[in-house]
Amino acid sequence: MDAEWVLTTLTDAMEELEEAIGELESDPEAVDELLPQLMPTIYAKLNYAWNSRELGPEAIEKLDHDELVGFPKDLPM
Repeated sequence: MDAEWVLTTLTDAMEELEEAIGELESDPEAVDELLPQLMPTIYAKLNYAWNSRELGPEAIEKLDHDELVGFPKDLPM
């Protein structure tokens, strides 16, 4: 597993979450409208971080888009 890749993808997810928080803070009255728009991207980026953790950047070429951003099948929960 490539720690630098994992940190890069998790940072990307964190930045998306920070943007979502900023949008919600600036317009809290729109939470019902904004949250359903913002959450899928955050989850996709977190899923991408997990699903590409072993292949690193090669995952883009080896996995289809749905596998990259879909909920992990192997995440122990």
